Amino acid sequence: MTLNEVLKGLSNRKQLYIKYKFNLWWMDKERPLTEEQFLHMCDLKSMATFKRWERTPEYKHVVSCVLAAKQANDLIQIYEALKAKIDKDPNPKDIDMMLKLMKEINLHNKEAEKFFNHIDDEEDDLDI
Repeated sequence: MTLNEVLKGLSNRKQLYIKYKFNLWWMDKERPLTEEQFLHMCDLKSMATFKRWERTPEYKHVVSCVLAAKQANDLIQIYEALKAKIDKDPNPKDIDMMLKLMKEINLHNKEAEKFFNHIDDEEDDLDI
């Protein structure tokens, strides 16, 4: 499940909040917003609604998907740094640490996929 698919399953306000919180604006013209600009865009007076949502399993799984989406760029940076370090002084501990991090992120992403697939299954049951 891609981040776009996850975001499409959220309400418009939640989508905007995730984009605001993690600076996921897709177009170059879209720049990070201030909290006041964001609240004005959502027609809200405070962040309380979003702060409550941050305590839900849904939000935690969305964050997991965001982190998994960002993982590719991080892995490129880690790979390049690790490769440069290994070229100078090979160290198996660095490789082991990177593999453990990848395994952890993938575990969280799998949990998020299960969560969102479960929600999709429940929606299908309601359609019957």
